Amino acid sequence: MRIGAFLIAFLTLRWGPTPSANQRSLLRSRRWIETPFYLVCIAAIATISCRSRESQTPAPTSSPVSAAPQIASKTTAGKRVIFIGLDGADWSLLDQYVSRGVMPTLAKLVSEGSSGTVKTISPPLSPLIWTTMMTGVSPLEHRILDFLRVNPTSQQREPITSDERKVPAVWNMATAGGKKVGALGYWATYPAESVNGLMVSDRLFTFLFSETSPPPGVVHPASMESWARDGLKRAQDDVGYEAVKAILPWLTEAEYAQAVAVTDPYAHPVSALRRILIETKVYDELGRDWYSRENPDLLLLYIQGTDSIGHVFAPYAPPRQSSVSEADYNHYKDVAERYFALIDQLLARYVALAQKTGSTIMLASDHGFLWGEGRPTTLSSAANTTAAKWHAENGVYLVWGPGIQPSAGHAGSGKVDQVAATLLALAGLPPARDIAGPPLPGTPATPSSTEPVDYRAVYTPAKPAAATSASSDSRVDEDTVAKLRALGYIGASEGKGRAFGSRTAGSLNNEGLLLKQHGKQKEAIDTFDTAISVDPNLASALWNLSDLLWARGESLDKSDALLVRAFANGLPEGTKYLIGRAIGYQRNGQVDRSISLLNQAAAAKPNEPDVWLFRGRYRVERGECAGAVDDFRQAARLTPNNAAVYASQGLAELCAGNSAAARTSFQKSLQLDPNQPKVREYLRGRGQ
Repeated sequence: MRIGAFLIAFLTLRWGPTPSANQRSLLRSRRWIETPFYLVCIAAIATISCRSRESQTPAPTSSPVSAAPQIASKTTAGKRVIFIGLDGADWSLLDQYVSRGVMPTLAKLVSEGSSGTVKTISPPLSPLIWTTMMTGVSPLEHRILDFLRVNPTSQQREPITSDERKVPAVWNMATAGGKKVGALGYWATYPAESVNGLMVSDRLFTFLFSETSPPPGVVHPASMESWARDGLKRAQDDVGYEAVKAILPWLTEAEYAQAVAVTDPYAHPVSALRRILIETKVYDELGRDWYSRENPDLLLLYIQGTDSIGHVFAPYAPPRQSSVSEADYNHYKDVAERYFALIDQLLARYVALAQKTGSTIMLASDHGFLWGEGRPTTLSSAANTTAAKWHAENGVYLVWGPGIQPSAGHAGSGKVDQVAATLLALAGLPPARDIAGPPLPGTPATPSSTEPVDYRAVYTPAKPAAATSASSDSRVDEDTVAKLRALGYIGASEGKGRAFGSRTAGSLNNEGLLLKQHGKQKEAIDTFDTAISVDPNLASALWNLSDLLWARGESLDKSDALLVRAFANGLPEGTKYLIGRAIGYQRNGQVDRSISLLNQAAAAKPNEPDVWLFRGRYRVERGECAGAVDDFRQAARLTPNNAAVYASQGLAELCAGNSAAARTSFQKSLQLDPNQPKVREYLRGRGQ
């Protein structure tokens, strides 16, 4: 076999085929225990979560927001509806818990209700998807396109706000139809909008960022704000050492105190778990309290913890990954099961309310989560811009209550943008013009004579929040960006750079991905270009534009330069994409392009061994044997225990006519990896 051909085959086997365009497309991107001990844990959690307490009676609510007569006249009685959004919930995990008796309430809902899956959108980022679920339209229409925006007054980055949304959400539609509605915890709901009922925004408390106290305007009506803040204080007081120990029974008081005292509450799994428990508790208790007293037509409750628990603890879930120590595995492997047992108790309390009031319950998630088979093995669920790689394509949905026919397993299928139409149908609201439909399978049929109505015609977008002090804005900005970065929703450079109006570079990058998926490639190219002009170091935008140009076969020099910049700026799996393109060029007979690409990469990031390894490979193919030897020696200095490097170096030394050096390199390679029959055969053939 020729030396060059042998080397090409050897390295191609190692790397595999060039990834397809779809596989290459980057998504940014913010899816056990013994029975006696399990019962003790559940009892401890129940003691904390279910303890009876007297809620302060809130001040009388303000006058209801007026309905739109042209819509209210078409509204029917419908059902009272309790919707619980479980971020990142996945049937592959939930079904395990149901079968093992961990979630008996969910088992009841599944056996008596209609359930299925909903396909998510891409990029699978929570603000985009949940706003799509609540509006029934694409992010290209509703315009919530990122976790962050730039405040037009202070020019500081802040969590995405409700005034960025351009279309009505279900709570606006219910208000227009004369229904009483409550919504708690949803993304992009600050400042709280005026609705006929209650709006508690995501800024009351959220896992992804922390504030000394919530800003003004987190609740509508304003008369309910002190009630919500009191509820938050109670939740924070309740979730202390005992509550966390119920999930982590090995935890000592000293370890707890040390973990929660850190400046960054996300820096340790213990402090992160406490925040997840607080967030779950506060929105749950406020929602139940308000529903019990006010008897609304529709309650919309969002639970982020079912996703956050995965991003923090899925790497520790069984079976143990090689990157996880035995000690950490034993400490955290059961956290998810114990947390979801707590979620099942939450569901039980809402089922009791539904049975008392004749209400329908609907559950849904925005995407699934990779807890076991298929989860990343080398990418942390909380590493820079890799969080979305843990998200699975299909989320869950379930409808249960009077008039709902049980399904045979999770038989239904639909898309996340059909959730809004489903909620309208269940609540007796007329269907909306220009949103996705029909309602998800299992939803009782509505009269076919009901004409869609134009909710947008009566919708007034939210007003911006009142200006706050610059120092406060800056603190929230720094805190928020740091948390999104720590959890892997944005990369190291993101949250920097200029603004484009109120939009971030990340927002423009996400819009480019959506345009590309809708077949609007030229518009996507322009949008990626704009994102890069706002933040020239945004690795995800650099890669996405590079990949699109390469797939179209145009501006290849620009495409390669963009890829190298993305690689140099920390693109997750950047080496894989770079080498994949080099292989693609070589297979198309463009080895000169392969070498040019790798020359740029070596100059931009000289400490990446695979760049030198593959450049050496192509230099052997071109007969540049001495140069190839130099490349392989550099790769060996960077990865001295890599058998493939020494085998490649041996081939290059043979090419250069240095048999003695080649023999030494081959022997070193076999010492590191004896399972190389071709290398062993070569040495045997020369009496070695």
